[in-house]
Amino acid sequence: MPTPLRAALLAAWGTAFLSEAEPLDRVVAMVEGTDEPHLVVSDPFQPPDDLEEGLTDLRRRGLVGLRLALPVPGDLLGLTGPPAMNRAALAAGEAVVGCAAPGAVPPGGSVPSLVPDVTAFGTPGDQGHCVTWRETPASPAWPDVPTLGQADRELKEALREAAEAISRVRTVPGRADRREAASRARSGSALIRLPDLAGARAQGLADRALQALSIVAAAQDDDGAALTSFGVQTRGFALAAVERAARRALVAATGACLGPVGR
Repeated sequence: MPTPLRAALLAAWGTAFLSEAEPLDRVVAMVEGTDEPHLVVSDPFQPPDDLEEGLTDLRRRGLVGLRLALPVPGDLLGLTGPPAMNRAALAAGEAVVGCAAPGAVPPGGSVPSLVPDVTAFGTPGDQGHCVTWRETPASPAWPDVPTLGQADRELKEALREAAEAISRVRTVPGRADRREAASRARSGSALIRLPDLAGARAQGLADRALQALSIVAAAQDDDGAALTSFGVQTRGFALAAVERAARRALVAATGACLGPVGR
C-alpha cells in the first residue's frame, strides 16, 4: 500500500483544529505540505470547498476529532461501515472518519468521513499532486483499534519475528545488502510530523510505523532474495505481519490526538 501520509496528517492535525489545540492556518499548512491546495467535496452538486472551509464546516457540524482508517483487503482497519464507506476507503487505502461528542449522534445516525482522491501531474522527478477529499457517511461506532502501548508491542514483536524468520532463509549473496540499503534510504523520507497534542510517545511510534512501511515497500520492489519457494513464502508472511503491525501503529499514534473522545 502507498505510505498513507495524507489521511494520517488530516486525522492528527484535523483533530488538533477541531479540539482547538492548533490554529486553522497551521493545520492546513501541515496537511497540504507540498501539494496543491486541497479541496473538500461534501455535496457533489455544489462547488468544492478549500480545506479551510471544509474543516470549519466539520467543526460547525459538531465534530470534535477525526480518526484514521487504513484498510486493506481482508483487514478493514478503522472502518465500521456502512458498505459504501468501506468500499470507498478500501479503494483509496486510507480515509478519515469524523468523531462526534458523546451522545451527539442520534440512533441510526452517521458521521462524515473523508476519502482522498489523489491525482499526480508533471514529469517524473518533478511531480505535483491534486488532492480532493470526498465526503461519505460513516458509522459513528468506534472500531477495534489498539492503544499506543498495544501497537508499540505489536510492531516491535512483528519486526523481531520478521528479522529472525528472514535470517533463517537462504538468500542470493549481495541482494540482501542492496535491499537493506534501499530500505534505509526510503525510510528516511517517510517520517511524519504530528501536532504537540499527540505527545512524544505517539510521535515516536508514528515515525517507526512509517519506517516499517517503507522497509516493506522496499522489500517488495523485487521478488526477494530467497532461493527456495519456502523462503519466498516465509519472507512474504514476515513482511505481511510487519505491514499489518505498522498500519495499526500509525492508527494508534494519530488516535492519541483524540484523547478521551476516542473511547
